[in-house]
Amino acid sequence: MAFPHWDIPRHGLRAIAMVAVFLLGLYALSPGHAETPTAPSLALRLSPLPDAAGRLSELGRDGRSLRLAATDDMRQARAELRFVLPPPTAESPHWVIWMPRTPVESVRLRVENAWDGGSRSFLSPRRAEGPLPVGYLYRLPSTWEGEIRLELSATALRNAALRPELISEGRAEEYIQKATILTSLVYASLFTLGLTTLALFFASRDAGFLSFFVFCLSAGLLLAAFNGHLSLIDPIGLFRLLGAAGLHAIALLFVVASLRILLRYTDCEQSSPRLAKTAHHLCILLALLAGVMVAWRERFDPFAVWLVPAAWTVGCVVALCVLGVAWRRRVPFSAAVLVSVLGVAVGALGGELAAYGMIAGSLWTDYGYQLAIMLCAATISVGLISRISKYREQRDREQRARADSERRMYREAVRTELLTALQTSLRGAAHDDIQPIVFRHLLEHLRRLVPTTTAVAVARGYHGRDTLVVQPAAYLEDIEATIGERLQTLRRLLAGNIEQQRPVTKTGDATPVAIEALVALPVRAPAWGLILLERSGATVFHPEELTIVRELARLALLQADEAVAALHLRHTAEVDSLTGALNRRSLDQALARTFQHAHRKGAPLSVLFVDIDHFKAINDQLGHACGDHCLREIAKVVDAQLSEEDIFGRYGGEEFMVILPDRQIEMARAVAEDIRAAIENAEVRHQGQSLRLTVSIGVAAHLAHETQPQFAVERADKALYAAKRAGRNRVSVAPAVFAPSRPATA
Repeated sequence: MAFPHWDIPRHGLRAIAMVAVFLLGLYALSPGHAETPTAPSLALRLSPLPDAAGRLSELGRDGRSLRLAATDDMRQARAELRFVLPPPTAESPHWVIWMPRTPVESVRLRVENAWDGGSRSFLSPRRAEGPLPVGYLYRLPSTWEGEIRLELSATALRNAALRPELISEGRAEEYIQKATILTSLVYASLFTLGLTTLALFFASRDAGFLSFFVFCLSAGLLLAAFNGHLSLIDPIGLFRLLGAAGLHAIALLFVVASLRILLRYTDCEQSSPRLAKTAHHLCILLALLAGVMVAWRERFDPFAVWLVPAAWTVGCVVALCVLGVAWRRRVPFSAAVLVSVLGVAVGALGGELAAYGMIAGSLWTDYGYQLAIMLCAATISVGLISRISKYREQRDREQRARADSERRMYREAVRTELLTALQTSLRGAAHDDIQPIVFRHLLEHLRRLVPTTTAVAVARGYHGRDTLVVQPAAYLEDIEATIGERLQTLRRLLAGNIEQQRPVTKTGDATPVAIEALVALPVRAPAWGLILLERSGATVFHPEELTIVRELARLALLQADEAVAALHLRHTAEVDSLTGALNRRSLDQALARTFQHAHRKGAPLSVLFVDIDHFKAINDQLGHACGDHCLREIAKVVDAQLSEEDIFGRYGGEEFMVILPDRQIEMARAVAEDIRAAIENAEVRHQGQSLRLTVSIGVAAHLAHETQPQFAVERADKALYAAKRAGRNRVSVAPAVFAPSRPATA
């Protein structure tokens, strides 16, 4: 069988130290260590006497104690005390009969018809016995001498043994003083420990401290009951009414409270659930048994004679098993608690043996188990209090986890807001505006997560352009003036894509005034870029902050790439690949859009149809490559004559269309003439050969009653062919109603 490793510094030394303190206390209270009394005790002979029924009472094995039991035949006992008193002198001590306080219903000493010491009761202490009675004291008359015979009679509450001693009054006072100090120490310790842990319970809300408070309360009731002090604080006399049943019930409830605190202290429910379940069932059984004892009282006393010791024995065994499991799990102070529980078991066993008269009674048998209970309570309290650091660490971990969770949530919220802002701002943005928009939003959201004085985003060759964005924007001019000199140095620093942090100092001063961090942008070569962050003071950037910079930068650049790709895709879908002008589909959409706007607003709108003259001959004589070249050159010339509001596209073949928003027919004719003249005067060369190109243009205007563009387009088309029939290289304006139909050939 493998035994767990004994951790000497943490468990062994603590247990040894506590045991040493306990043994030193016992040594200090032992009779052998006490001062020699001024007068020794006198020999006292005890002889049993028959009771009222003629049954002879029983003595203890040593013949010096009178046995009493809860059974009917031994509840009352009588004995004769015989002793010899020396003749009294001036130096003679005052002799007394002393008996430690044993749970009896009554005890009495008398000489028939000569002297009566009076009756004493465990349940009803007299005021003359002091604030904390610890025994039964009978002062003998000072005039007595020679052989004396006294009758001792007693009625039992539970199994007990009366041990009368003939000693001097000084020696009795010495015992009373020691026992009073001992009981006061135990009561004060339990009271202090209970209040301390109760305060800790309200502070920490840990149920273990509340269980320990209940344990201290039950221990205090147990000791007060078996010391005969409970009736002193019982104003209604309930304890006197219950009698022996109250003692037995309190003893069982103490076992219940002890098992509960040990289960809570060792967390046995987690490590050994079967053992914990057994302990719980035992607690329930003992609590029910205590209730039965209180309900039946005297009728249950014969069973309580063996039932209560058996319950204590089983409780100690279960407690030792629980502590053994805790010791193997290295629960703090479990070894020390185990030793103290063994001390309680040994002390309780000694007290029971003395109660049966099987061993001689002493201060140890009377109060040893009480010291062990106090030691056990102190050890458990230290173990529970030591958990406060564990709870504090757990609380700190929970607080850190909560703070980390809140930071992650806020970080994710900022990331989501950045993504939303980029998607909204980049919708419909021009190519040249994409990078400034992306970097501006990136720096704005980045500064919410990473506190900085200034933040700079620099990109070179990214999507074919250079970009510089600064936050706050007020520093743009200053940074723009200096950043160009540092770009090559910064690029070399980030050659390995590794973040850099450097102190920023003033000229002539080595003390850093700020910390500068550099993070490379993940862009494809030959393009490159970086994020430059500056923070006042000497606080460096945490690696987590730089990770946030990389994540947000990666997200922003991804949105930029997607926006450029979408713009390129849209451009590809809208633009004629040969000429760079809008294609037929885009022209149709533009026509529908501009005509609806013109009809709704009542604004003018004109349409031009541009057709290259003799284009078929160019293709047939010079080849299609030359024809394509001519189309591209004419598209450039036409586009150069138009404003930004005008719409220009290839309608099909060698035909182009121009849409002129907000242009009357006269202005449209002028634009058409400019286009015709520019093309006529343009020098177009192909493979070293100069080409002279001309165009015919048809012009039509949107009429107020027209809601669809096809009528204006049809008029412009007919005007175009009218220009061709008139000799080409000219502009023809369509009237409001165009009668001629389009010929079959161009």
